[in-house]
Amino acid sequence: MVKVKDFEFSLREFAGALGDFGPLNPFVVAYITVLGLNPVGILLAMGFINVVLGFVYKVPLPVEPQKAVGAIALDQRWNSSMVYGTGVGMGLVWLFLAFSGAIKKIAKFVPACVIVGVQLGLALTLLRESLELMSINVALAIAGILLVILFIRNKYLPAGLMIFALGLAVALVANPIDLKLGLYLPEISIPDVRDVSAGMLTVGIAQIALTLSNAVFATSLAVNQRFPRSKVNAEGLAKSTGLMNAVLPLIGGVPMCHGAGGFASQYFFGARTGGAMLMEGIVEVILALFLADSVASIFSSFPSAIIGVMLLFASLELGKFVLEVKRRLEATIALIVGALSFFTNLGMGFFVGLLIFYLIKRMRTSFA
Repeated sequence: MVKVKDFEFSLREFAGALGDFGPLNPFVVAYITVLGLNPVGILLAMGFINVVLGFVYKVPLPVEPQKAVGAIALDQRWNSSMVYGTGVGMGLVWLFLAFSGAIKKIAKFVPACVIVGVQLGLALTLLRESLELMSINVALAIAGILLVILFIRNKYLPAGLMIFALGLAVALVANPIDLKLGLYLPEISIPDVRDVSAGMLTVGIAQIALTLSNAVFATSLAVNQRFPRSKVNAEGLAKSTGLMNAVLPLIGGVPMCHGAGGFASQYFFGARTGGAMLMEGIVEVILALFLADSVASIFSSFPSAIIGVMLLFASLELGKFVLEVKRRLEATIALIVGALSFFTNLGMGFFVGLLIFYLIKRMRTSFA
């Protein structure tokens, strides 16, 4: 273990990074294997932003593909220019919201109980996804759960490292890979204005609502609940979301944002400092520059059941936050928002939750 001021480089930190290892995200795999996007740009972009965020914030702060954009892109089989153009459009929107001061104004009107409700909705969504993935191979999923329980307190063989090693071993046995070392460079891509506008019109509003509720407000609350002295706030996350999306698609990065679920997973499996971010980022850069030809095959073979186990413990970690809401009314609102977020989507739960909160507040004022 090595400690350098606000950074720790240890097996536990590395295991935490693997708890939400970006390349294993289903959307990353699908972008590469289904849409045929170049893995070099995707991994290099994720690695670069992870290193930068690690130095800036010095706490775990995951980066992951935007879900709404990814779902529509895969469903409609977008070409690469459409994906990159939508990323640039998202980036410009978030830069405007951050530097115009709009995010600060919005944050003042968003109560914590609504954000916690969004976290609960995300936790339930992750739980559902985890059960679906684990059902693909129940025996392997049970073995993975037992492995996590067995090693969760082990400082020398962290649970996150063990579960990842199990998944990687199963992947390599099922599909042996001939690793090919080389030097791979990203392709520069300048999106067409028509692709930017088409992507934003297709999925822009839905993704902005999801990013606002989960990637900005829910993530900032989740991080500050675990790291009260952190520099993470809604305005900063809006700026980083804007910058990463406005710039990184130019080298092949896909639309990205932060995520409360990813943070919960990293925290559960041991990440406590910016060291986890630096290690993950460095691994992603190495994969991009030297092993790009092998990446898609390895990660597309990674067992879904093991990813399901990771999501299971992430959902439990994230769901715990609702237990910290003490007032009955706020707890009720959080539960309503969580249910709405789960059965509809995070953006719907967020906005309906705000409406309920302020209607109750107005009624209380009227009858006072």
